[in-house]
Amino acid sequence: MGLDTPAPAAPAPCANCDARLDGAYCSQCGQEAVDLHRPFRKLLSEVIDDALSLDTRLLRTLRPLLFRPGVVIRDYLAGHRVAQVPPLRTYLISALVFFGLFSVFPNRAKVDVFTTGEPKPTGGGSRLTWELPAHMPVHDAGYQRLVARAKANPEAFVGAVGSAVPRAFFLFLPIFAVLLKLFYRREGYFVDHLVFSLYYHAFVFLVLLALFLVSRTDAWLPGSFRALVTASLLAWLAAYLPIALRRVYGGSRWRTFFKLAGLGVIYLPIFIAVGMPLVTVIGLLTF
Repeated sequence: MGLDTPAPAAPAPCANCDARLDGAYCSQCGQEAVDLHRPFRKLLSEVIDDALSLDTRLLRTLRPLLFRPGVVIRDYLAGHRVAQVPPLRTYLISALVFFGLFSVFPNRAKVDVFTTGEPKPTGGGSRLTWELPAHMPVHDAGYQRLVARAKANPEAFVGAVGSAVPRAFFLFLPIFAVLLKLFYRREGYFVDHLVFSLYYHAFVFLVLLALFLVSRTDAWLPGSFRALVTASLLAWLAAYLPIALRRVYGGSRWRTFFKLAGLGVIYLPIFIAVGMPLVTVIGLLTF
């Protein structure tokens, strides 16, 4: 080494625990070695780079998630995660976009709220009816006040119910993962099944989003074309889960079919018996 060659700089200490850094993260406490004392334009540039990176990863995640059932889940569980958006973030993005559109595009149908035993409202045009129980075994007086308010403001009530759906779906994510663990006990841990549940429900939201957008094209698309697109989306929604299950967990077609039937027999009644009353109660209490 020549006399004019500067000596290598000593490793900088970690700002959190003072351990010597050997890379971008501290080997002792795990904190990232980020210097926030920099010009604002440099920080802004890094934020933009992170956003563009997320956009790139989002595209690389959504394409196989939509068109190659189970591939994103299988790759994520196998450790190929750098190029993908994590499952929870994917689920949250799809849910936010889906329910954000509901707030941007208000319901165009006439809403009628009635209780069990009352004549069901009839009339022309596009109508949405919502049936509520006539009585509650407890706190019936308070419940009747909420029902009267819902009848007086049906659009606001249905809007509140729609806003409650994401909370109910979030509750059903671990329930679906538990059922996967029940039917695929030897194929991974509970967290693995939760990853499957998050990605799968993100796909469901994206298909529901597409169905919602198609329903809004009645002014400029022929009815026959909209019916064809809707039928195709519903068929893909039905076919997606068995393909994903087989691609992630393996097994024969018949074995997958029977396990899928078992999932449906347990999951759908739970969703109907718990999910619908839950969103109705939240809607009544929050609108």
